[in-house]
Amino acid sequence: MKKNKCNNLSSQQKPYNQRIIRLVQAMGATEIGFSDLSMLPVKKRMGFKRGISVIIKLSNGILNQIEDEPTQTYFNHYRSVNRLIDDICLRILLELEADGYPGVAIATSQSVSDPKDQFTGAFQHKTAAVLSGLGWIGRSALFIHQRYGPRVRMGTILTNAPLIVGEPVTESACGSCRACVKACPAMAIEGRIWEPGMPRNELYDAYSCSQHMKEAFHHIGRGVVCGLCVVACPIGK
Repeated sequence: MKKNKCNNLSSQQKPYNQRIIRLVQAMGATEIGFSDLSMLPVKKRMGFKRGISVIIKLSNGILNQIEDEPTQTYFNHYRSVNRLIDDICLRILLELEADGYPGVAIATSQSVSDPKDQFTGAFQHKTAAVLSGLGWIGRSALFIHQRYGPRVRMGTILTNAPLIVGEPVTESACGSCRACVKACPAMAIEGRIWEPGMPRNELYDAYSCSQHMKEAFHHIGRGVVCGLCVVACPIGK
């Protein structure tokens, strides 16, 4: 696995990277990554060449309460972290635009109407995070942070600002582990090892996952998320 050049704050980083990092850290983010998106289709990246990934680690204390179903505490925590990431991304976007670099802040859980995929977002946060070198895609189709595993939430800013970027991760580090596959109550995880460019549906059945959450966990709240594959992953425990 290639090392992300942006993980360490060194003299090799340009001041503009450092400025964004200081701002994000001051607002409570766990980590930030910078990616080159130019290899993606222009429409997919909305015409921008750089991505900024904002990572916030979820609370272990809250996640560790999950046993055979999500808790209301986890549901509320999940939404609170989403709001914080959205606020951070908006603040970064405004800073970038004040410097003359228009961009787009992609909300943490923003979905779009796509007749081909009703469970897709405006831009896939995990794509930018993998390209920045922060982690890979697990068997569950979740982003797996090198240190925190899937116990993270993410937001993305698309920009053309002059940023040094990390080296993409091109290999899965899941190895023979199948903890998430065994933990999924919807049996939605196919169990395959991720490779760059692999379609999501070869890893995970988003429809089955969504339907199970609606039927099994509706008593917890509207839009509830499961989290069982997250807490099953040994990385980040």
